[in-house]
Amino acid sequence: MVSKTIKKWVFWTHLVAGLIAGILVLCMSFTGVLLTYERQIVEFSERLHDVEPAKLSTHAGEKAVRHEDEHIGEYIGGYTDTQAHSAVSARISTARARISTDEVVTILQALKPNEPHIYVRWVNREGAAIPAWAGRYSFLLHPYTGEILREGEGMVGEFFHVVTDFHRYFSLAGDYRVVGKNITAYANLVFLFLIVSGLYLWLPKRLNLRALKQQFLLPKTYQNSHHRNRQWHVVFGIWCLIPLFIIALTATIFHFDWANKAIYGAFGESVPTREQHEEITSLAADEVPYETLFKSAQQHANANGYADWYSMWMEIGEDIQEARFFIDKSIGHRQELAYSLFFDTQTGKVTKVLRKQDWSRGGQAWGTARFLHTGEYFGVVGQTVAGLVSLLACVLVYTGIVLAWRRLVSEPKRLRENAGANS
Repeated sequence: MVSKTIKKWVFWTHLVAGLIAGILVLCMSFTGVLLTYERQIVEFSERLHDVEPAKLSTHAGEKAVRHEDEHIGEYIGGYTDTQAHSAVSARISTARARISTDEVVTILQALKPNEPHIYVRWVNREGAAIPAWAGRYSFLLHPYTGEILREGEGMVGEFFHVVTDFHRYFSLAGDYRVVGKNITAYANLVFLFLIVSGLYLWLPKRLNLRALKQQFLLPKTYQNSHHRNRQWHVVFGIWCLIPLFIIALTATIFHFDWANKAIYGAFGESVPTREQHEEITSLAADEVPYETLFKSAQQHANANGYADWYSMWMEIGEDIQEARFFIDKSIGHRQELAYSLFFDTQTGKVTKVLRKQDWSRGGQAWGTARFLHTGEYFGVVGQTVAGLVSLLACVLVYTGIVLAWRRLVSEPKRLRENAGANS
């Protein structure tokens, strides 16, 4: 009797919570589906800008560089910056050679002189366009001439940016962004409750093979639409229970301090405070050429089992006299397949090597949780699983709402009509 009462309370709480947060969960799940292969799709869109070196004639190289020359002139009000003018013009005679890391930095500083925080991403592929950022401004550069192939994130990148904002904040901006973040945070907690309570309600009265088969497998035929919806809700729910629980649980680290304290506290650690860096206003203190640092990073990668790196990110302007290279074998930032290499930009010496095993155990756990949320921890297979269960979560929301409507509205209405007809 007690267990029956508990199950009744759990059922109604499950139903009400599902109705309250169902649409929010549907939105987060659907946007999660859209974001499944974000990195691969963005990467493919950038590959469309790849250049075939053999097809780059001297005339074409000169034309491209002069176009770039004019383009930068629009930003800096003519060639008052002689350094930027010389760096771009000098490439006319060497248009077939890959531009250097220093030239990329020069172009970015000419375009955005007040943005010394710079990222340059080298892709280990012949003719690959160069993604680069000056502060929040992004560009895609021609690998041989430096021509600006694209400003901003591009249509594909902008699409995923919009989807991500909706997924995290319901597209609320400014002072209202924190409101959107809180909505998704608490809706995610409700989703966690729905997953756990759903498991409790799913458990059959008798745990035997026949009962489990009925709960695990879809029937060959359905009696009616209600039977179909109920079976979909029960069976799909148990199929995706574990991955959905992991996705929802790991999402808490993005929203709540207690979740971060718990994950670090499990290893006897405190949540690390955000590092404070001196604001960088100029890169003039950097003396070693960035191309030299890039080649040193390549040599380090080759000597440490990363000769097959896929991309190498250079970051400068975050900390004074420091350049960080993030060397990645994958396109998904999988921690086991990447490491960071830090250089002193005045001496060119390596100051720090940071692999996943060099982090604290709490930091490693946080990083693992971060990539479990998107499935990227297991590569494309993990992303696919995350995308599929997110799609099934949309089905669970739909069937849950339909079943709740039948119980709360349609069925009572039918009973009232039958009672009226019989009276």
